[in-house]
Amino acid sequence: MHLIMAGRKEDKDLSKFIVGTCMGMCPNAELRLRQREQLIHPLEMAVDSSGKRLNYAQPRAMIKEFSRSAAGHEIKASDIRPVAVLVKTVKYLLTSLCSRKDVPWALVYQFIDDRLRAIRQDLCVQGVKNITCIQLQQASVRFYVYSNYRTCEHELCDFDPYLNNKHLAETLATVISWFEDLDKEDKQRKVNDASLADASSFCNHSDESDSHSDESDQEEIWNASDDDANESKILHDAETSEKDTILERTVANEEASLKISEDSCVRDQDSCTEGSETVRNVSEAEEGIGTSTHSARTSSGITDGNKCDVAVSEYSVREEAEALYLLVHFGNEEALMHILKLPKHIRCSRLVSVATEMSIAWLTHNYCRVLRLSTFLPPLLLCALHPHLTQIQRKALGILSRAHCCKGLVYKQEDLATILCFPSSHELVEACKHYGLTVVEGGVSFMKGAFNWDSPLMKPCRLKWIDDKLATIHLHELFLPQGLSL
Repeated sequence: MHLIMAGRKEDKDLSKFIVGTCMGMCPNAELRLRQREQLIHPLEMAVDSSGKRLNYAQPRAMIKEFSRSAAGHEIKASDIRPVAVLVKTVKYLLTSLCSRKDVPWALVYQFIDDRLRAIRQDLCVQGVKNITCIQLQQASVRFYVYSNYRTCEHELCDFDPYLNNKHLAETLATVISWFEDLDKEDKQRKVNDASLADASSFCNHSDESDSHSDESDQEEIWNASDDDANESKILHDAETSEKDTILERTVANEEASLKISEDSCVRDQDSCTEGSETVRNVSEAEEGIGTSTHSARTSSGITDGNKCDVAVSEYSVREEAEALYLLVHFGNEEALMHILKLPKHIRCSRLVSVATEMSIAWLTHNYCRVLRLSTFLPPLLLCALHPHLTQIQRKALGILSRAHCCKGLVYKQEDLATILCFPSSHELVEACKHYGLTVVEGGVSFMKGAFNWDSPLMKPCRLKWIDDKLATIHLHELFLPQGLSL
């Protein structure tokens, strides 16, 4: 009875969702409305042979725009796009439109941001949670991470970093929560399968025991007559085995006494060399331990050397989402505790391990290790770390102003710019002057009370070494996860 009521409740919950029937990227009703009211975006306008935009819609380029739900507004199935159409729309947005050069990037960003919100709204209305829906959400996360880096130098009228970070955090939290829901479903499914297997094995065992009960009774009747004959044989074998055991013990005791006497003679002869042998064995053991530790550190791919081009290249969508969550909320202890509670195969993966070590290094004020480990991040995760880079540089300069406080001591600008990931010495000099440090010819002079901790953070700028890494991959590889790749 309880299972029947639970099934009815589940059916009632599923009845709240709508199954979309719109097979186009934009519903017909919205297309006619926007055409009549002349609400066509420049990226949706038709283009003539000369490349001039015309003031009417191009049906194939029209995409459903985001609209807030209002009280009393009825949601129709004809206005909701199914998952297959949403996949097609995301591919069009993040490959064809992102590569447009005839329109400013700020206008492209505003258009794609609005259309991605409409896609997430259609997913929420339909209540679908599967790996394809997670990949659609992950594509939005990738777009927001990249846009935060590419548009960091724009004005607020073109790009609002607060709204972008808000959409990024909400979408990323949705991705992680859906992954956790899928894990719970898989765990429950395994428990149900195990319980069904135990029940079936119990039924089979009871059937076999019933079938064999009659045969066992018959065998007891036939074997009862042989017990008297076997009893006498068992007594005879026991007496024989006892005599053999006594003889073997006597021989073993004699051999042990002879061996002890021989060892006592040899011990006096080798007493002088025993100490050297022990030292050699201990040193060999320590050498082996050191070698194994070094090999373990080397095999992990994370070293303490200078910058290198060896970055993590193979990772799953789940590993990428968890690493992005840690970098977006960089320095947050709650985010770090969430990572430590993940399953072992996710927590110990290389990408998540690098992000975790960076977060721990930042919490322990080891800024140099944070910047060193950042070289192992793929281009997309470097974009996620970029908004925190100015804070890392500010903290590092404040620590250096106390650690290297000495009259006459000058830190070379080129070396300091390389360590702190400044684009050039010019940007380093501007940052030092902004925070109140003294800049001399060819170097920076650190004084203990010169650093101004009350000065605001400098505005982030694009970095050439990140741009070079982004230039090595295509847009569809950057934005589309593995399941949505072209």
